[in-house]
Amino acid sequence: MLRYLNMFVMIGIALIGVSLAGFATGGKFLIEPGQSMDSMASVIYLGTGVLMIINGVLSVKTAPPPQPPAQKK
Repeated sequence: MLRYLNMFVMIGIALIGVSLAGFATGGKFLIEPGQSMDSMASVIYLGTGVLMIINGVLSVKTAPPPQPPAQKK
């Protein structure tokens, strides 16, 4: 299970967390001072997080399994 916990998945989880905070605060969590409110920002963060998780899972599935080290005789 820890094999699937790579940086793509961790960043995806963080982006989904930021997106959920944006949904909970009505988008106020995602703006900087002086920036105008964007109603689609939470959706964009959510989509990006899901895409990162898919990328992380696919990268593990397509990588060859690690080979055990050769034993010396």
